[in-house]
Amino acid sequence: MLKILRGLGWTLAGLLVLAIVVWCASRMWPVPESRLQAQQRLQARLPVHGHNGFALLWTLAFDDLDTGQREQALAADVQRWEADPRGNGGAGPQLAEGHDELRSRPAASCGPTASDCLGQVRADPQRFMDAHAGHQQLHVRLDQLADADHFASPFQPKGEGILVPLPTYGLMIDATSARALAYVQGDIDGALRGSCRGLQLGRRLVTGGSYLVESIIGTSLVQANAQLLADMLVELPADHPLPAECEQAMQPMLAAEQSLCRAMQGEYAMSRAAIETSAQEFGGVLVLDRSSTLARAAGNLGWACGAAAMAALEADRPLPVPAPPQHDFGCLSNIMGCVLTDIARPVYPAYSSRTQDAAAMVRLIGAQRWLRQQAEDPVDALQRLPAQFRSPVRAPQLSADGRRLQVPRRSPSRSSDESPWLSVPLVMEGAPAAAARD
Repeated sequence: MLKILRGLGWTLAGLLVLAIVVWCASRMWPVPESRLQAQQRLQARLPVHGHNGFALLWTLAFDDLDTGQREQALAADVQRWEADPRGNGGAGPQLAEGHDELRSRPAASCGPTASDCLGQVRADPQRFMDAHAGHQQLHVRLDQLADADHFASPFQPKGEGILVPLPTYGLMIDATSARALAYVQGDIDGALRGSCRGLQLGRRLVTGGSYLVESIIGTSLVQANAQLLADMLVELPADHPLPAECEQAMQPMLAAEQSLCRAMQGEYAMSRAAIETSAQEFGGVLVLDRSSTLARAAGNLGWACGAAAMAALEADRPLPVPAPPQHDFGCLSNIMGCVLTDIARPVYPAYSSRTQDAAAMVRLIGAQRWLRQQAEDPVDALQRLPAQFRSPVRAPQLSADGRRLQVPRRSPSRSSDESPWLSVPLVMEGAPAAAARD
């Protein structure tokens, strides 16, 4: 019996030694060079220049505050956030404790893409008048946000609780239907001016924020305001003068304006804070390899940065999103890290083409305006469409009925009724298709 027990003891000891050897070998498993390069690109945070509009964005929900008060409120909230080591508080402005806070109203929304916003407003103007009642100051602030160059957040991510405080983004889409309402009520130039300001704000948010959520909001604003502009312009004479704000807002988006690099750098910073906190927990070191997990996270995000991404944006080609990192021998000692990065992995590639579709919408409204000013048939005029209004792989084309100008949508549909085409009208609803060349 004693020999059996001794044999079992040696067997268990041998298995333990083998497990330790395997664990150590797994920890020394080399990280692919591609992940290390992605990590370097994500850690080299892109700089921002010019006026930071984050204080106004952070306090957007509050009326009757001047610039100094908004800056002071933000500084106080940043201080409160930094004093909380676990990130369990400070998710929103402390102003909410003593000031009335505006809330987004569902009745003010024309939907996520603001499709047929003019039609919705015309069908029920009272609904939108009620929804925007008392939001006049909010709409002024939204116009002011378009003057900012970027919206870099001063809040540093933490690894526990709320990873980082975020502004109230729901209010940012409030003004789209307000501009449609202004147009329906006869303030045509005011509606055009406001839509161009909203378009400009969206463009600034795409690359000027700190995290992916701002880029997503930015692309939504670009597409919603571009669609509304197209719907309004088609009802006006082809040579109707545009407000000065529209000249810059309607310029085609450069490749750098479509980049998600800075947004993904922010996502990596949040992931890094969470990973480093988890690695410090009791027992965490046994199942989470900090350096390997950070490299795997970089493999999920690094596609947005670098020369290959910029070249794809320049050519309007799909971004080179690599295949997801596979489980390898290194995951034996990094079970938690591999699971965590696998959970986050499917989220990001779906957003890779949204900014390209936003840029396509901006090109479409430019092409719409140019095409309506040509004397010949749209089919013939399209053959000499200026290069700035088309891309090498997505040249605008007429719809089957000749009433719309369109390009294929590249990003995944957000709903079952979303068209596979991005399109703008060439003729008013109810007008004959021949009116496109009149």
